[in-house]
Amino acid sequence: MLLPHNPNAFTRSPLDRAGHHRKDEAWLKAAMESDQTSLLIFNKGRPFLCEENGGLAVRWLAPHVHAQLGAREQPLLFLGLDENRAPHFACEIADAEALGELGIFEELRPAAARLPGDKLAIIGAARAVFEWHSRNRFCANCGTPSRVVEAGWVRKCDACSAEHYPRVDPVCIMVPTLADKCFLGRQKAWPRGMHSALAGFIEPGEAIEEAVARETLEEAGLKVRHVEMHSTQPWPFPHSLMIGVLCEVENDHDKVDTSELESGRWFTREEAKLLIAGKHGECWAPPPFAIAHQLLKTWSER
Repeated sequence: MLLPHNPNAFTRSPLDRAGHHRKDEAWLKAAMESDQTSLLIFNKGRPFLCEENGGLAVRWLAPHVHAQLGAREQPLLFLGLDENRAPHFACEIADAEALGELGIFEELRPAAARLPGDKLAIIGAARAVFEWHSRNRFCANCGTPSRVVEAGWVRKCDACSAEHYPRVDPVCIMVPTLADKCFLGRQKAWPRGMHSALAGFIEPGEAIEEAVARETLEEAGLKVRHVEMHSTQPWPFPHSLMIGVLCEVENDHDKVDTSELESGRWFTREEAKLLIAGKHGECWAPPPFAIAHQLLKTWSER
């Protein structure tokens, strides 16, 4: 469902999720027998893609591939209906070589920049749900193995009747600012020169603004005085919801927690423009498909 503009990757899916069909077994069976249905294939979390016009595209397959190659321990996931009301499903297959030279399984994170935005939203949603299933095979209430129902969107425990739904983990991600400069952090594991927004999980009983203030203080020693919401991004690594903000801080007396970050640095607005353009020389920012890039871009253009 397309809503007002969101600049972030993995958003604005063209599919109508049509959740009312998830419980309709007869409809789902008929859809999987229709020649109008498209199937998105994964292997170990990697989508099946192909080269197209200098970029990447989804290699959609016919639904019968699920019956032939679908991994039985993984769900058949109903993704929704396109603008022509054609059904779209996704499944995992165990044998990455079974499809020959029809396409190639690619890791999603490096492939994201080469995929069309609308298809990236579809792939991201499917990957996140498959990842949730792989981590939630047993009932959290009684420990009994659960089974997949409702076209891949629910797991049900037959022992205690508990129902479990895919979860997302809320994460605040923020660029602290002070007048004409902003603060970015760096983790040791990142490629040399990469700097990005601060981020952290929102804890139970905590408002978004409170989490922003806490994480900024913990990671960088900076006290937040104002929080401005920017946008959100579903992030399928594994299944988070990134809540992006710009936050004003009281001063530039940063004190980096080295258990969280390797270092941190202030950048002027002009330096931020160079960062997002890849022309800084010493440092660089995440690519455009990351919400951190969009946060920095918005602030630098003010």
